[in-house]
Amino acid sequence: MLASNEIAKHLISPPETSVVIKIDPQAAADILTSRNKGNRPPKPNKVQQFSSDMENSRWGLTGDTIKFGTDGRLLDGQNRLSACVRSGKPFKTHVVFGIDPALFGRMDIGKPRNAADILHIAGFKYASTLAASIRWAHLLDTDPYNRSTLQPDFVLGLAKGKYADIEPFLKHGRDINRHFAHPAGQIAALVYKFSKSDAEKAGDFVRAWLRGERSGKYQIIDTMQALLHSQKANNNGRIHELTRASIIVKAWNIFELGQKGSLAQLQAAANKKMEKIG
Repeated sequence: MLASNEIAKHLISPPETSVVIKIDPQAAADILTSRNKGNRPPKPNKVQQFSSDMENSRWGLTGDTIKFGTDGRLLDGQNRLSACVRSGKPFKTHVVFGIDPALFGRMDIGKPRNAADILHIAGFKYASTLAASIRWAHLLDTDPYNRSTLQPDFVLGLAKGKYADIEPFLKHGRDINRHFAHPAGQIAALVYKFSKSDAEKAGDFVRAWLRGERSGKYQIIDTMQALLHSQKANNNGRIHELTRASIIVKAWNIFELGQKGSLAQLQAAANKKMEKIG
């Protein structure tokens, strides 16, 4: 039976155990085109390695599986399928059908599937930035000094629930990142929280930061950026994320209150517990 036909049959009626199928390059290409929706990006080095093995007859039947969800989507195996297409060689593999897509985050837990992978699978754009922004929004709402890792499925729940409105702020984070090389996710989360306090002033704060405004009420923002730059320059291009956040939050609190502020205030903030966002 042709691989495409056999796969189609099992997608309709999933067997309880894995099935060994010889997948040809055309079948692999069809799967990647029609069933690889929302999967995480392929890994070029893996594809090259697997392709070389297939071309040189070093590929054999292992316990690794190609996985399909109950919705027909490919959940695991795109690197092997891409290698099959690239090498032009068929390969035998165990194939598993009927997996609940909601369990993707629990599959092959030893593999480096992080929150960004799960968000990408779920169809979110800029998944890495979004994952980082949600992490920081959560820390700002709970405890910025908590260093524990958020589980991917927990982050996905926040993306669909509590922080479903954070996505528009990713642009601010990405813009600041392009201009000043600050982490886009952290900046997006900070601006998001500033906006909750005063949306108009938050927008003004970001615009002034990007334009390098130096006069009047914007002076504290320019002073903030100069301090962030000097902190990085004096630490081999690095600045601790809590130090960065403390300085930015202090600058925002000064700006939000309409005060002039000073460099000394920002320097003090860098060495104290982070203030609450005003």
